Amino acid sequence: MFDRKKIMVPTSGYLPAKERGSYIIDVAKKLGADVEVLHIRDPDAVIATTKEGEGRKALALFEEIGKEEGVNVNSYYVAGELVPTLVKFAKDHQVDLILFGSSSGSIIADWIRSDLMDLSDIPVLIVPLDFSELI
Repeated sequence: MFDRKKIMVPTSGYLPAKERGSYIIDVAKKLGADVEVLHIRDPDAVIATTKEGEGRKALALFEEIGKEEGVNVNSYYVAGELVPTLVKFAKDHQVDLILFGSSSGSIIADWIRSDLMDLSDIPVLIVPLDFSELI
């Protein structure tokens, strides 16, 4: 039996989800993949966390875009240390690809992406900040 492909999409909050959500869902649609979107609140990192409402709004936005585009989106709000939680989630949910949005001027995002690519055996694809030239 054919297993649907899964793409894991970590989201840091509503604004990044709004900026890249449609593009990410479009990628999933073209690949015939489900989306596992998650927001992780790291209780030990003051700078890296967003308010709970922002995380939940981001998840709801992905669900809404997925519904509009006919893409199955499962959303998760979890707590834990960011990179280890991402790696564990990806393995536990048997995702085929981690699709990560790039952001400008964010030291946190740089180390997260770097550590994630070092620790994960699952392919990581980074969507550039200005992807309009790619479309």
